Amino acid sequence: MNAATYVLALLFLAAGFALGWYANRAYSAHGDVKSTKAKIPGYRKNRYKNGVVTAFLAFAIAVVILGILQPHH
Repeated sequence: MNAATYVLALLFLAAGFALGWYANRAYSAHGDVKSTKAKIPGYRKNRYKNGVVTAFLAFAIAVVILGILQPHH
């Protein structure tokens, strides 16, 4: 394996870590809505932002993976 492969693997690892982090925050925040929304100001906005970031990262990762898998002429 060459250096470019290691860089690509690290980028995918970082993207997967970020995707998992934001997805976990959005999911766990959704489960605690009844008990927590009155305690934390901006709770709904933060939960929405984490969901949007998760969707964007999932889309970006899918586009990159499909671009890598398609043969180039």
